[in-house]
Amino acid sequence: MLAQTGEDALAPGLATLTEDLATGRRHDRYADLLALDSIDVGYRLLVADV
Repeated sequence: MLAQTGEDALAPGLATLTEDLATGRRHDRYADLLALDSIDVGYRLLVADV
């Protein structure tokens, strides 16, 4: 999905992610997720042989 998205659409989010990782903000915001063994975020891969 992201591979088919234009760079101009991804750039703002990637800039925010880069800043959040550099400052530790992402770790602080999502620290509870680091303790999980697994997480279901709803993505599914469907393969059909037709």
